[in-house]
Amino acid sequence: MELDKHICTQLVEKAKAFTQITLDDDYIIRDNKPDVVRMIYTKGDVVLEDIKEGNQVIWITGKLHFSSLYQSDDEDHRLESVMGDIPFQEKLVLDEIEDIDKLTVNASVEDLSVGIINSRKLVVRAVLNIAARSMEEENICLCGCIKEKGFQQKTKEVPVLCLVEDKRDVIHMQKEMLLPNSRTNIGELVFYQVDFRNEEIELQGDRIVLQMDAVVWVLYRSENTGEYECYETSVPVSGELDCDHMQGDEIFWATLKPLEIELEPRGDYDGENRMLGLELAMSVDVQIYREENCQILQDAYALDTELHMEREEVPFYQLLVKNVSKIRLMEQDRIEPNQEKILQICGSSGRISIDRIQKRENGIHVEGLLNVHILYNTTEDSLPFSHAMSQIPFEQFIEVDGMSDSINYWVDAKLEQLQVNLLDNTEYEIKAVLEIGLFVMKKDRVYNVLRIEEEALDIETLQKQPGMIGCVRKDGEDLWDIAKKYHATEENIIEIGNKVLVVKQVY
Repeated sequence: MELDKHICTQLVEKAKAFTQITLDDDYIIRDNKPDVVRMIYTKGDVVLEDIKEGNQVIWITGKLHFSSLYQSDDEDHRLESVMGDIPFQEKLVLDEIEDIDKLTVNASVEDLSVGIINSRKLVVRAVLNIAARSMEEENICLCGCIKEKGFQQKTKEVPVLCLVEDKRDVIHMQKEMLLPNSRTNIGELVFYQVDFRNEEIELQGDRIVLQMDAVVWVLYRSENTGEYECYETSVPVSGELDCDHMQGDEIFWATLKPLEIELEPRGDYDGENRMLGLELAMSVDVQIYREENCQILQDAYALDTELHMEREEVPFYQLLVKNVSKIRLMEQDRIEPNQEKILQICGSSGRISIDRIQKRENGIHVEGLLNVHILYNTTEDSLPFSHAMSQIPFEQFIEVDGMSDSINYWVDAKLEQLQVNLLDNTEYEIKAVLEIGLFVMKKDRVYNVLRIEEEALDIETLQKQPGMIGCVRKDGEDLWDIAKKYHATEENIIEIGNKVLVVKQVY
């Protein structure tokens, strides 16, 4: 007997693991750099270089890339920057992992500090978070109906989330920014920071389109005056990737991570250093799904033959929630009592860290911190620049209907807006808008028909049954079940209120 079958691909979580590692290393300042007298500001990112799998273990190799702005002991209080890498290797245990599984590893900087040992030697200390997740593609086969005619069938429509494409790629983007007329030419680029806001990812036809704002602030020495100048600007950047098998009704989940960020001064049309060239490489990890309503065969019978069904329990995923919620933060903070007072804010940067995600009865609770770094001009001529840092806690509860223990979920936090306003020379106000994206799939199960075998009817037993029978239909009772019980069809049932009259059919 031929059954109508629907093949659906699902992405199933197999294992996940998390660890923290501590790095502690010395850094020697190169001979072409002046002696250090004071550290001002340090930024850092984790670069993953290699991931090897074997025997339920993955080996992660990477490096912490850091860049620090410092003040030298020169008479003109020269500002300089140093950058370096601290390599690391870490082992994570992931049960049941196989070579064909999709492995996702994310690493972030939990804490980073650079201290002075002496005028030529620094100590770099950092705490890194590393999380790994193993996913497996599974094909499930759902039986919809019997293709031959002459069978009474009962089906159920089930929404199933089917994986269309699981894609990981890199988008390269470029942008040039021209300094306004009020700014002098760039003599030397000392330090810079690039953040991303208002990230938007869309499926447009057979493409993934990425759009966002790159917030750039730079500290440079003026070519004209030799003085230090700060400049901050925001520019839109965009890129795209090709995707296959698109129909226009897909559901997707995508995450971005900067791989490379390079900023350099360039000559403008007149050959003067008034242009900033930005080169970006963004890693894009996207899963594209299609929600399909599958007809599942629940039961069947025939009037001229006996049917025996073999079933098995099949797990499948349904979409519960895909949404974005926003959190508005506002906080006033002040510099430390021993810090130089603020004359002007040069630039600000924000990083989000999610500390805890809890599944609750009606949804998911997210807690974290917004870390805001501020570079500012001071009122002291001998110490012209300084740095302040604020941590703003946040939490958000996202309601999810149909929550259960058998869910897979992804959470992604992005910074949409950040504004730092100076209140006086010691106090400032931070306003920010955060986006918390959530994607939740629920695992459900269905008894799926594997095969159906036919046997001859027991005519003798069937003939002993009455040719017509009346019964009272119970609340919620299905006419199809009554027809099967008394060897009839729904068309041969006369229904009067809650009473039914069934006429037996024998071929």
